[in-house]
Amino acid sequence: MKLKNIFGIALSALLFTACAEDDPIGNLGSVTVDKTFVTMPMTENSATVTVTAASDWKLENLYSVEATIDGQKKKLYYPVPVTLNKEKTEGVPTWLTVDKTSGAAGETVITLKAGKTEAGRETEICINMDGMKQFIKVRQGELTAATAKCSEIMNGTAGKNYRVTGRVTKIAGKEYGNWFLDDGSYDFASTAKNQDGLYIYGTLDKKGKAGKVNPIDGADGWGFEVGDQVTVEGPLSIYNGQYELVNVTVVKIVKSLLQVLTPETTFGVEGGVFEVKVAYKGSGAYFTLDDAAKSWISYDNVSYKAGTKTIFEQNPADTAVFKFTAAPNTGASRSGAITFKSSSGSNASEIKYNVKQAAYVLPHGENPADVFTVAEAIAKCQAIGSTTDGKIYYAKGKISSIKELSTSFGNATFNISEDGSENNVLTCYRSYSLDNKKFVSENEIAVGDEVVVCGKLVNYNGTTPEFSGNVYIYSLKKGSAPAAAGTKENPFTVAQAFAYLDGGAATDDVYVKGKVSKVVYAFDAEHQTGTFWISEDGVFNNDLTKDFEAYGVFWLGNKPWADGMGQVAVGDEVVLCGKLTKYTKNDKTTYETSSKKAYVYSINGKTE
Repeated sequence: MKLKNIFGIALSALLFTACAEDDPIGNLGSVTVDKTFVTMPMTENSATVTVTAASDWKLENLYSVEATIDGQKKKLYYPVPVTLNKEKTEGVPTWLTVDKTSGAAGETVITLKAGKTEAGRETEICINMDGMKQFIKVRQGELTAATAKCSEIMNGTAGKNYRVTGRVTKIAGKEYGNWFLDDGSYDFASTAKNQDGLYIYGTLDKKGKAGKVNPIDGADGWGFEVGDQVTVEGPLSIYNGQYELVNVTVVKIVKSLLQVLTPETTFGVEGGVFEVKVAYKGSGAYFTLDDAAKSWISYDNVSYKAGTKTIFEQNPADTAVFKFTAAPNTGASRSGAITFKSSSGSNASEIKYNVKQAAYVLPHGENPADVFTVAEAIAKCQAIGSTTDGKIYYAKGKISSIKELSTSFGNATFNISEDGSENNVLTCYRSYSLDNKKFVSENEIAVGDEVVVCGKLVNYNGTTPEFSGNVYIYSLKKGSAPAAAGTKENPFTVAQAFAYLDGGAATDDVYVKGKVSKVVYAFDAEHQTGTFWISEDGVFNNDLTKDFEAYGVFWLGNKPWADGMGQVAVGDEVVLCGKLTKYTKNDKTTYETSSKKAYVYSINGKTE
């Protein structure tokens, strides 16, 4: 329920009272009604009100809905509390309809209809004629409150009046008097909307006023506090899934013998010692831990201090400071309650003090939900050195090669990398399969599979980053093997191009990737081709075992090289496509493209 609802109802009541005091019932000069209070039984029923006006009038603040009645679409009009925004209809009573929204000078009969109800309910209609307003209160059934427990109210009927007694668990807002009540009969902790208890939304002050009157600690407030036992009555509303008694009347207050002076707190994962200061007027103060708290909260000691009498306070509260220890947390977030108690004769009081602790979150790389990349795992190996640090890590990558897989021993040794290539690999040494179980088939993993591997990291012999020890595959996503080397999807490196040419006859078109290290001439006018050198890092080594020559190549799209356009420059990253060859002259062998049988496939990622 919105705060404006309460203010609207209060304002309506004030205006109605003013009219009743200054004029005869139902008479406001030029606009009168034959009754200002309409009652109907709880069965489906209707009533009429006769409006006599000197000029045109209308019902204020109505909202309408379309409904199909007897096969025809009709509009139903519902009264809205006077100050409620027409666009905000949550919590508006939709049980009462009116058949007319306006009228002319003279007499007009308004028909009010209400459906069957199981609980008493009430609303108000406002008639406005040239700024003069008449208010008609409509009540269906009796509004006598039924005495109930919270457990009954949480399964109760909206609109029905209830009387309930319980302890104040939390004050949500003092301006309107919003707070929570719990009598111990219902498990509020299991609810989504009523975690702190039955919500009391709006409290009438000692003079019966509602709204922004500070009914808890104002001049006419009740002065109750957390821990006090309070009896209230009011209608039940179910707003957005939350059960709440609205604009309650306070019937009785029994002051608590206890006050917890220490705010509730949430501990970090490290835990620690904490103190709770309690003021009490009973014969001592003691506590109990609930089952959830017993596993991680322990009692240390308590110290007492007697209250000092003054001429204003002859029965001062004593104080007790309880000391506890919260254990470190290595799991999910948790909470527990400490219930403090005190008694004096037949009067007993208790207050629940909640303690919470944050969840332990594993660091990056040690958390299966926040794993290392292969590059991060390799860096961690290098930082750890040749002896493991004993911690368990997780890393994600693609299987780039499988060195061995033994179904006899149930383990496999394989490499993973960021992109599935054999560049910058992390070795997974004698790893088990999923769920830390032995391999039973060679088909369980394949090159190209994406895996998260779990185990200890080490830089073996100072040269080989690897998972070692109890290693297993934490998760696996089947993939496809990377494209063969020398293809468009996986071009040869310069070193691979050398190996390819050294391997035998090179008759197929292949792709080679490298950086321009030297431009020989960018245009051959006769053949309309260009020639330049490439290397792995863009550095010209002047070494025929490291430098690869793009000899007589055409331009993008296998088209003639354009004169004077400066298509290539040192540092450009290019992919060549075509046939490769080894050219030997004067006992020197050059690894190169075959003249006029190759072209620049891409330059700096750009293709035609």
